[in-house]
Amino acid sequence: MRRRFKTILLILATAALMLGQGGIPLENPRVRRLGEQLACLCGCGSSVTSCNMLHCHFSDPARQKLLSMVNAGMPDAAIFEAFVKEYGTRVLLKPPAEGFNLLGWVMPFIALAFGFVVVWKFIQYFRRAPAPAGAAPDPAVLARYQERIDRDLENLD
Repeated sequence: MRRRFKTILLILATAALMLGQGGIPLENPRVRRLGEQLACLCGCGSSVTSCNMLHCHFSDPARQKLLSMVNAGMPDAAIFEAFVKEYGTRVLLKPPAEGFNLLGWVMPFIALAFGFVVVWKFIQYFRRAPAPAGAAPDPAVLARYQERIDRDLENLD
């Protein structure tokens, strides 16, 4: 009887712990999809969904918050707006293309175009560079060097 009581108590305690856990955020596909668009601010450089740090001080609460917002039926835009309001635009992995953030989207293309222009100008400059102007070599000097080369070649054999 006492043994049965302990077993029932253990089962009830385990069930209470399991119910107290709530849902696991990453089992929800919408939470995973939204979490991939939010940056983890712990410094790992990953998204909220893919942060691998155990007991991360940012991603664990963010996942729970995402799950509660998804379960409340909030639209995606409202969820992102709530995160931006709380943490700023740095929480978004893809910041909106407006204001100063627009420079971040456009600058790589500007730098690439500038690099192509610099290389093209460099090539054009050296293509137009005149050949060094110098006097034609004296045939007597050339003949003397040719004789020396022929003698050196004969001594090699």
